[in-house]
Amino acid sequence: MRYKLLFICLILFVTASHSLTLRSNAPARYVVQPGDTLWDIANRYLAYPWEWKALWHANPQIKNPDRLYPGAVLELRYHQRNPYLRVLSNGTVKLSPYMRPMPLEEAIPPIPLSDIKPFLDASLVLDRDTLTNAPFVLAFTTEHMLGSQGDNVYVKNLCPPCPLPGATFSYALYRPCGEYRNPVTKCFLGYKANLVAYAELVRGGDPATILLTDIIQAVELKDRVMPRNYPEFDLTFEPKTPSCQVRGMIIDLPGDYSQGAVGLVVVIDKGKDAGLQAGDVLGVYSEGGGAPNPRCTGECVKLPPERIGEVMVFRTFTRTSFALVVRSIRAINIMDTVTNP
Repeated sequence: MRYKLLFICLILFVTASHSLTLRSNAPARYVVQPGDTLWDIANRYLAYPWEWKALWHANPQIKNPDRLYPGAVLELRYHQRNPYLRVLSNGTVKLSPYMRPMPLEEAIPPIPLSDIKPFLDASLVLDRDTLTNAPFVLAFTTEHMLGSQGDNVYVKNLCPPCPLPGATFSYALYRPCGEYRNPVTKCFLGYKANLVAYAELVRGGDPATILLTDIIQAVELKDRVMPRNYPEFDLTFEPKTPSCQVRGMIIDLPGDYSQGAVGLVVVIDKGKDAGLQAGDVLGVYSEGGGAPNPRCTGECVKLPPERIGEVMVFRTFTRTSFALVVRSIRAINIMDTVTNP
């Protein structure tokens, strides 16, 4: 009874301040499928998927109520004509007609992991102080000038903590490869850095010794050594609007793409300093061009910006963020504007 009262109060609070726009074909019941993402499901129900938090209401009586698993049964309900989505059961997948349904341990991701995986560890944006103070490759234990898999490497300023018995300290090595600057103001935003190798601690001290366990590129002197998953992030976010007003622009299309489209990653010139968080959805606007005034020779009328899609932020740095294009009706370009949806 207590849960029920709390649940109804929560619905009243949310819906009193905001009216959701359901899609006309929103299903009354939906079974979460393998390969679904949270964005897919939000887009299935809502005209504006970033309103997901207002539609979704966790069931405190099921395991992991804030996550969705393949096999979860979703039911669209109404309270005083206000819609909300409820989970009836969460996470069993039927493998065959002759096998018992088995729980699937992996919750569905917010966006396709295959699209963003290279940007979870293979690319970083480092601020000036972080790059300056980061531990770096000092020398190799062999006479080689480059490090390869299986080599031991000396690292300056690593200062690892005293390891516990059986503990393994893992690191990622990055190489700076250019700067990000605001295209208009030329303000410095951060250093681009690409992953070159993974390593494990062999011996502490200064210099410390690490073992190169996996190589993407040959390791060079001065490559920076960072803890794995730096800076820390998780993938449990959900689509939402930014908590504050944001106005920025797209400054890079990684991967040598000339234009962005659904499933591609963009870099924007706003980050933690602007209040951005993983899950924030931003509208993308192309700059309006000009049109000659047919009634006034020589006059060019500037056209307004046009909404051409949305991106969802999935990783933030100090002054920049990585975001995935989740919808586009036209090609997305560098210097397109991003702002609250």
